[in-house]
Amino acid sequence: MPIYEYEPDDRICYMCDGRVEVIQSINDEPLKLCPYCGLDVKKIVSRATFQLSVDTGEDKAAKLGFTKYKRAEKGVWEKVGGEGADYLVGSKEDMQAIEEEKKPRKILDLDKPTE
Repeated sequence: MPIYEYEPDDRICYMCDGRVEVIQSINDEPLKLCPYCGLDVKKIVSRATFQLSVDTGEDKAAKLGFTKYKRAEKGVWEKVGGEGADYLVGSKEDMQAIEEEKKPRKILDLDKPTE
């Protein structure tokens, strides 16, 4: 059953902390009154969480013609499924280039006037 959120309609309610979570069936009518204070509430859009029941394992990747790697250590990836090289190893130049990309290129200080 999904969890729906409601908040007071055109007022601040200190009893309900501004928002109430209610477990309801997807077919249930939205609440019109708060279950705690009894005043008018409106249903709001809240964060949703989904769980996929699709196999994303190494075997499925291999069946689809992909190779799946996991990071073994910095700059080294180990094959866990599919065809291909057992390990991928980044060169020193590649690793330095990656580290350079992570560094900020320009720091903007908003407190100092620009010239």
